[in-house]
Amino acid sequence: MAAGDDDHHSRTLWRCDPDELGELLQAKEKAVRLLQVEVLDIVAAIHRGNVGKTLGHRNTLGMLQDLLRLSPTEASRRYKRALNLCPSQALTGETLAPTLSIASEAMRRGELADSQIDTIVGVVTRLPARVTIQDREEAEASLVEHAKRYTAPGLAKVGRRIHDHLDPDGPAPSEHENETPRRELSLHTGTDGRLNFSGSFDGETGTLFSEILSPLTKPRPAENGTPDQRSVSERNGDALAEALNLIADSGKLPIQGAERPHLTITISWDTLRDRLGVAYPHSGAPISPEGVRRLACDADIIPMVLGSDSVPLDVGRNERLITPALRKALIARDKGCARCGRPPRWTEGTTCSTGPMVGIPALTIAYSCATAAID
Repeated sequence: MAAGDDDHHSRTLWRCDPDELGELLQAKEKAVRLLQVEVLDIVAAIHRGNVGKTLGHRNTLGMLQDLLRLSPTEASRRYKRALNLCPSQALTGETLAPTLSIASEAMRRGELADSQIDTIVGVVTRLPARVTIQDREEAEASLVEHAKRYTAPGLAKVGRRIHDHLDPDGPAPSEHENETPRRELSLHTGTDGRLNFSGSFDGETGTLFSEILSPLTKPRPAENGTPDQRSVSERNGDALAEALNLIADSGKLPIQGAERPHLTITISWDTLRDRLGVAYPHSGAPISPEGVRRLACDADIIPMVLGSDSVPLDVGRNERLITPALRKALIARDKGCARCGRPPRWTEGTTCSTGPMVGIPALTIAYSCATAAID
C-alpha cells in the first residue's frame, strides 16, 4: 500500500462511528489469527520434515529465530503451538489428529488469542500421565469454553482448579527430592554493609517461611491512626528482621566457637561517644556508631582493651558476679567457706569471724558477704 493509500485509509477510519470501528477491529483480528494458523501449519511441516537442519539451521527453533528474527521465547511458543495444535504424521505416512484437537478447532475458527492458546497448552500438557484421556478431553473442552469469556489470566485460574480436581496431591516428589530438598540462598555484602540475597526453597520450607513472616508483615498504623506508609517489600524486610531478632533471642541457636552466636565489633571510645565514624564487625562490613549503640541496648557486652598494635591488654566478662558454673567449681574445690570451713549451703544469717582472708586464694567462697569474694 502506497503512502497516499495509507493516508486515505486513515481518513476513512476517522469517519467511522464507534460501532463500525469495533466490528472492523474484530474482523481484522480474526483475519490475523487465521493467518497465524497457516504459519503454524508451516512450522509443523518444517518440524516433520526436519527442514531446519537440511537448510543449515540448528533445528526448527533455530530456523524460526533466524528467518523470522524471533526471540527464543517467541520461537518456542510458536513451536509448542504447532506441535500440539497442528496435525502430525505417523511413521506409516498416516495423518494424525492434533494432540489438542478441541483447541485446534477453536483456533482454526479464529476464536483463540495467542496468549489463550499458550495457557490451554500449558494446563493440559502439565496434567500427569495417570489422568485418563477422557478427563484430558473434558479439561480441554472446559478451557476452550471458558476462553469465550476469560483472558489468559482467567484461564490460568480455571486451569489451577482443573489441576486441583484431577491431581489433588500434585506431582509426587522423587526419592532424591525426599532425601535432600533443594534449598538455595545466595548472600552478597556490599561495601556499605547492606546484605543482598536471593534464593529459593522447596515447597515445605517455603510454606514455613511464609507462615512465620505472615503475622509480622501486617500493616501497623501509627498511634494517631495514620495508615502504615511502608510498601509491601518494606514490610516484608522489616518482618524478616524481626524474625531474626526472635530467633536470636530464643537461645536455641547452635554453639559456634564454644559459645552461642556473638558479634565482635571494633570501635574506638571516641567514635562510640561522639557517634561519628564507623565500626567494623568481624565480617568487615561497616556499621554506624548509632547502630552499635542499638545493638548494645539488648546484648551481653564483653569489653576488650587493645594496645597500639591491636594486642589485647584486657578482656572483660559479661557477668559481674560469679557464674553458677564457677560457683560449682569452687564448692568442689574448697568444700565450703575458705575461712571457717562451714558447708557451702550456709548462706543466710551466717557471719564468718575468723578474721581477714590472709593467704587464701583470690577467688573463694566466704560468708562475710552475700556472694563469692574476690580479694
